[in-house]
Amino acid sequence: MFERIQVLITALLLAAIVIWLQFYQLETQSLLDQFDFDAAVLWAEPWRIFSAHLFHLDTQHAISNAIGVLLPTVFFLRHFTVRTWLNAFIIIAASTSILIWLWGAPSRFVGLSGVIHGLFVTGLLLDWGSHQYHRSQWLLPTVLVLLVVKVVLEIAGLMQSSLLLNAGADFGYIHAAGILGGLIAWRLHRRHLASIAKQSKPAQRSPH
Repeated sequence: MFERIQVLITALLLAAIVIWLQFYQLETQSLLDQFDFDAAVLWAEPWRIFSAHLFHLDTQHAISNAIGVLLPTVFFLRHFTVRTWLNAFIIIAASTSILIWLWGAPSRFVGLSGVIHGLFVTGLLLDWGSHQYHRSQWLLPTVLVLLVVKVVLEIAGLMQSSLLLNAGADFGYIHAAGILGGLIAWRLHRRHLASIAKQSKPAQRSPH
């Protein structure tokens, strides 16, 4: 239980930092230009791979994403420790930025929405995996499919978000990259659990 509280506190601290950065950047107008995702200078200024996810276009965007990052954390709290939650966050953030750089669109962005999509995917797959991916657990894969369909519709321009209208027409690619980042984080999380299980097995003595 204490471990879960620590994970929740970590997520709350991150949400608080996101909101604080939004109000701080209002006083420092050039801050966004220094820390957003900018494909043209990404590898010359690699901190943008991570910092872009912590900054937002406006206060409504920041608050909604600060709340958004808490939702998958609370829903799937039992599957994380502070270490594995931070690992997932970092993996998804880095994967999202690198995939967007590879795709070439959008050329600039800020916001946590890609990471939020990734955390949902990681959590859903971990929860489904705890049920041995049994078909009777139809709700979890159904939510995954709906999430993917939503992103496809966003990319096709058939679904818009009032929160992201000022982010341009490419936010669907950010969400798609986040989903792929979530798959990577889930896979690495499974490998971590498998290594722990292997280490916990008593060593078998070889015959002499």
